[in-house]
Amino acid sequence: MNANNSNVSALFNSLNANSGAGSFNFADYAAIKNGSYGKLVKAYYSEGTKIDDKPAAAVSKKAASQKATEAKKTENAAADLVKKDADKLRTDAEALNKDELWTKNNGKADMGKIAEAVSDFADSYNKVIEGSSKIKSKEASRDVDFMTGLTNTFSKVLQKAGITVGTDGKLSVNEDALKKADQATLRSLFDGVGTYGSQIAEKAESIERHAEPGSIYGSDATVSSALSGVYNQFI
Repeated sequence: MNANNSNVSALFNSLNANSGAGSFNFADYAAIKNGSYGKLVKAYYSEGTKIDDKPAAAVSKKAASQKATEAKKTENAAADLVKKDADKLRTDAEALNKDELWTKNNGKADMGKIAEAVSDFADSYNKVIEGSSKIKSKEASRDVDFMTGLTNTFSKVLQKAGITVGTDGKLSVNEDALKKADQATLRSLFDGVGTYGSQIAEKAESIERHAEPGSIYGSDATVSSALSGVYNQFI
């Protein structure tokens, strides 16, 4: 019990004792008259509310801050994954742009290796398309739109090579059909400057760069919330 509670309790006890004895304490009367009694009573009853007297706004602000922190962690994790997948897509596209892959032995190219390389490319492509939808980057979104638009443009040629473009924009590879496809057509898609594969590689590199988490700028070219919080302390 603090000093205020002790004082009020003593005053109550004094009044009760005096009233029981039929006497009157002029010191207590003086305390009531000069306002000390009222102050003690007010302090006494206010003590019980201080423990739970946390403004709702402060609690709400803390909850909002925690939610924002968790959202940022999720976004950064998604950006890291897209960055990794985009790097893999670039690597897979560049692998298809190497002359040694298309070099023929005894007049025949190793279609098993080519089919495997194309399947790896398609798998990485699909992961980038899916993952990019989970991050907030206008630049990465534009790169993805370019890739899907380019893929749609080449869809008929891709289909001749055993590669189908789904309604969701993802690639599906029929390896049996790919191995039977015209090698010149297939090579024209991936081997050389300005081919479908080389353009995808360029955009994959761009997505990797734009998906970089921790940038001082957000997806809408505004200062990120983390840096903004520090900056606002000084204005």
